[in-house]
Amino acid sequence: MEINTHVGKDSVIMKEHPKSNSVLVMVMGLPGSGKSYFAKGLAKEIDAIYLGSDALRKELGLMGSYQFDNKLSVYDEMLKRAKKIEKSGKNLVLDATFYLKKIRDPFFVLAKSLSWKFSIIHIKADETLITKRLSKTREDSEADLKVHQKIKSEFEPILEPHLLIQSTDGSLQENLDKALKYIHSSHE
Repeated sequence: MEINTHVGKDSVIMKEHPKSNSVLVMVMGLPGSGKSYFAKGLAKEIDAIYLGSDALRKELGLMGSYQFDNKLSVYDEMLKRAKKIEKSGKNLVLDATFYLKKIRDPFFVLAKSLSWKFSIIHIKADETLITKRLSKTREDSEADLKVHQKIKSEFEPILEPHLLIQSTDGSLQENLDKALKYIHSSHE
């Protein structure tokens, strides 16, 4: 079976493959929710490659450039790299807002058409905590409260099965344990 996927201008043709033991975990949420901190911790827990949109944006020279076409370029690059990583048989954790269905869909198709076991984890946090987090300088992300509010207003509902995790300061290990249980139980 061939499936055509694309985020922006690039298109990828994939054939359906038998499932392996490798997992693809899509970690999504608003800026300041704690998704990157969580995703990096999860990648360590499951011995996965971590692929984050903030680092890709920086690598592609698109920091400070949040026009829609530039966002699509970051997601297109993430999709290309995910496909290459799948061929290696390694686990992969993707970290991005994935705020629009049309951005998420190619990753859903990729996971279903390739050999990964697929899980979605949505990270949320209280607005007070998000405001506190976004007031601090972060390593790769320059998203501030204004960016957070814009993406929040555009965030489309997640219709696929997923785990919702409420991020709080000091809850990383508890949330990682929930995620591990979810990932394993959804693939038994």
